Amino acid sequence: MIRTENTTVNTSTLTIDASHSKPTLDAVKTFKPGVPGREFSTLTRVFPQSHFERLWNENFHFYHTTFWYSLHRPPENIFEAVISNVKRLADPSPDVTGVEWWFSVLLTNSTPQWLLPCHFDRNDLEEKDLNKLRYPNRSSVLFLNTVPYGELVVTDQVQTEKGARPKQPKDMVFIHPSRNLYAVFPGELYHGVIGRMWRPVKHTQLRVTMAINWWVEQPKATYLHDSRDCRRVYKLGA
Repeated sequence: MIRTENTTVNTSTLTIDASHSKPTLDAVKTFKPGVPGREFSTLTRVFPQSHFERLWNENFHFYHTTFWYSLHRPPENIFEAVISNVKRLADPSPDVTGVEWWFSVLLTNSTPQWLLPCHFDRNDLEEKDLNKLRYPNRSSVLFLNTVPYGELVVTDQVQTEKGARPKQPKDMVFIHPSRNLYAVFPGELYHGVIGRMWRPVKHTQLRVTMAINWWVEQPKATYLHDSRDCRRVYKLGA
């Protein structure tokens, strides 16, 4: 089964398939607008598309630059304010203590296939012992711009000692990039970003999203920064 999520507000909570004890794709939710218009405008003014393009041309390592925001303190910048605003939509577990966030930046015509191969978000990219791996309580994406392709794809697969199972997905959701659309899904699900595939080539753009993962415990990564340091790291000035 293949589904395409429309950009309508959906306020349903997480559903679990009791017979399999795992999340179903009915738990994938989209909300538009993701954040109020004024707050979204502030976000895109503080970090405009032109600055993403500048960092991209400087070979900035977007995927090796993530931030930790503890939910035990109030927001201190626009990025943390956005996270606080979407918390009610993500509806994380009360056990969640903080958020790992970063900007995902992809070139729409870098490949006709997977712009970002399917993967599992996890607490330690180096850990091989499946019993020690942890997954976000919720994974989520705030789309900053609309592009012709580059859909977020979420499958019904989970990680096992034999890899993703089922081996081939039985169900998939495709979420089209749309400005100020917020998508939320169970953090243990396999997901990636697909390219244009069979579709005609359109003008090359940067597909920009803010990834927001809700964690019970802080993940491990050598490139995980304190969220209060984000403006310096992204060269945004004072």
